[in-house]
Amino acid sequence: MAHDHLPVSAAVRDQAIAWFTLAQSGCMTTSEQRQLLAWRKAHSEHERAWLRLDSITQSLQQRSTTLATPLGRELAGQGHYHDAERRRALKVLVGFGVLGGVAWQGRETHLLQGAVADYRTGTGERRQLSLPDGSQLWLNTASAIDLQFSASTRQLRLRYGEIEILTASDPAGRPFQVVSDDAWLQPLGTHFRVRRDNDNRGTLLAVTQGRVAASPRSGAQRRVIEAGWQARIDAAGVSAPQVLQGTDGSWVDGYLVAERMRLADFLAELERYRPGVLRCAGQVADIRLSGTYPLADTDQVLALLEDSLPVRVRRTTRYWISVGPR
Repeated sequence: MAHDHLPVSAAVRDQAIAWFTLAQSGCMTTSEQRQLLAWRKAHSEHERAWLRLDSITQSLQQRSTTLATPLGRELAGQGHYHDAERRRALKVLVGFGVLGGVAWQGRETHLLQGAVADYRTGTGERRQLSLPDGSQLWLNTASAIDLQFSASTRQLRLRYGEIEILTASDPAGRPFQVVSDDAWLQPLGTHFRVRRDNDNRGTLLAVTQGRVAASPRSGAQRRVIEAGWQARIDAAGVSAPQVLQGTDGSWVDGYLVAERMRLADFLAELERYRPGVLRCAGQVADIRLSGTYPLADTDQVLALLEDSLPVRVRRTTRYWISVGPR
């Protein structure tokens, strides 16, 4: 349809996610079904958001056979929808007045949030975009963003994942902002990366050129991070800057670069680029490795590790792989 790609506001996105989760819980009351129908009919934007979420139902159904076994549930990182999800959805909807905004976590959350994000990437996918102001944006694996460009501001919201940005000057003088659940970031003419994982460790900012003013969403503290430094932002504030690791942005060029990196840390990074679970045995976790590895073929990377290190790659299934001693 012609209107399928029109933007959806953040508030409507969150309401749609909550309604969708409630509907998927399997115990929606007749009254709640009527309320959902009324919400969808109330505005074309509501229906647009709902249809985008509903389009992923087939994907969820395809996962259901895998989730039928304990191993499958562990691989997927979650079970079927339970009372906790239902209560959370109701809390969100009540919070909006219909109903509203909390930070949703977990892999299923990413599936839902990604469905209504302006731009997203799947696992193993990377994407480059030119923004309306001429800024360049790169999305790493499993990332999602929203854009809000108006007459007075240029704002990018990182829902989850990792992005790299090369900002362009704006003739209208509009400030450029990057917002996450933890942080407000304002670049001062710069090239930088922002990463937010689902690990409750906040938002990581790494500046390669220029400067970025960073503050927590509470606004309690503001610190300018200079080129060559990185810092983490969370509810406690902005951490003391640390020297930037020179290879951290190699994913933009399609590589994972290791410089005397622990094998456990390397595999944790590699896991981001492939579906399923990739585990490292404690006996080999501290082995150090260096090299440049192509992200386009993670199976080839695992084969290279097995050839060059005293390790063996064991495949329980295609989606459950363990690396242990040879």
